[in-house]
Amino acid sequence: MIVAEVPIRGFFKLDGGLVVRNKFTRNMGYIIDGLLRLVNVTVYDEGGASRTAPTSTGSLLQSAASSYEQGPLIFAQFGTGTTTPTVNDNNLASASLMLPTSYIDVVEDTSSTNLLIAARYSPSSLLNATEMGLKLFVDTAGNYVTLLSRTVFPSAVIRSAYTPYFDGYQLVFPAEFTRWFVRALFCAMVGHRKRPTSCLNSKMPDGSDYAIQSPNAFAGSPDVVIGSDNTPASPTFTNLISPIASLSTQTQTVEVDTALNEVRIVRTGIYTPATTTQLGEIGLFANINGFVGATAAARRTLLVRVALSTPVTLNAGTTYTLGIVLKFS
Repeated sequence: MIVAEVPIRGFFKLDGGLVVRNKFTRNMGYIIDGLLRLVNVTVYDEGGASRTAPTSTGSLLQSAASSYEQGPLIFAQFGTGTTTPTVNDNNLASASLMLPTSYIDVVEDTSSTNLLIAARYSPSSLLNATEMGLKLFVDTAGNYVTLLSRTVFPSAVIRSAYTPYFDGYQLVFPAEFTRWFVRALFCAMVGHRKRPTSCLNSKMPDGSDYAIQSPNAFAGSPDVVIGSDNTPASPTFTNLISPIASLSTQTQTVEVDTALNEVRIVRTGIYTPATTTQLGEIGLFANINGFVGATAAARRTLLVRVALSTPVTLNAGTTYTLGIVLKFS
């Protein structure tokens, strides 16, 4: 088996300059998996009970049991516990102040794309926070929330009463992830389901433009494609450089590794070359809902492209299992 692995990292960023790496929970993997495959998935709420996350909508603005919810469903929360974060955490060790999400944005540079979720707020009493989590409502009617990531601070973070702060969370996607993927995640978190609208711009494999629909951004049909060129990745790529073929018999699974304390989304398929072939790049495509003018449609988009540091020779007539791994560690 030949799989290309690409990591996703997350950090809590606090007023005053403190930046602390998070530990993703299994729920983060399940949520992204559900968006990519456009299916509902099972996640675990703060009490450890299994709940349905309505990711088949392609959005993070819908509740499983309410049609009229409004406002962002993703938020950060402080706590006062100190237990070591694990991939199977369902809640903060001792949850306290919930932050009102007031800022969601995408920040881009030449080597990475960042998704920011933050809040401007003032506590009503003194808080000595020792932990922080990123959470998502999956059912507003039942008040069910799932934990996506968690960290414990190196020392207590003091938040004084009636003092304004700006605290938040940052997901860092390296160059292997395209801007179009991160922009689609952003667009899935903003807007209103009752009135879909144009969000950020994106590009199709031929380089032509469209505007991602908000909030039902994801439209399913993930597809792993291999190519022969191993030019280093860039977040602005729209296609593989030298595509060969899509893999056949593709499957996608979520692996929860308690030994390494990480969660992985693994998509693989098979390929049997008719002639000897050089494998240099592996890409993940999926459909994203978007507008060209006033016309809305699902549009194929490159989400991830991994270039192999050394191309691999695939021998004619040999069947290979190939794939891509999104690692949340």
